[in-house]
Amino acid sequence: MGDLTVTIRPGRRTEIQNMPFEGNGRGYTILGDMFNASRRGQVNYSPSSRSWSVSRPHTNAVIHGLAALYGRVTLIQHGGVEKCVEACWKTGLPENAWLCECACAGRNHGSGQPFKVIVGGNGPGGQLSVQARAPHVFYVG
Repeated sequence: MGDLTVTIRPGRRTEIQNMPFEGNGRGYTILGDMFNASRRGQVNYSPSSRSWSVSRPHTNAVIHGLAALYGRVTLIQHGGVEKCVEACWKTGLPENAWLCECACAGRNHGSGQPFKVIVGGNGPGGQLSVQARAPHVFYVG
């Protein structure tokens, strides 16, 4: 068995992988008790991926409940967008990156390279480059 892992993706249910086998459908009860759920729809098990899922509003309660019950939980949170304005990547001096007030916080400052997708460009601020933020991994418990 690997580490107990909870994965959160935008617009989806919260997934739980590697939960210890409790037998006889007890996983439904264990997860459901963490937020007073019924078995229908709020807690699901997928035999193909061998993972559990819970509806998003219950994510916080489940994470803390799993940490209390099993110890440390690895949490992988997907989502978010990194942004960088044209003035930052095009004309910013790399030696002034620590003064950058762009959403990239100076990481892209003066590189001459925008992020993956360019949007806008008609307004006074020029273009905006965006890319999906890398998943954030942290531990609870």
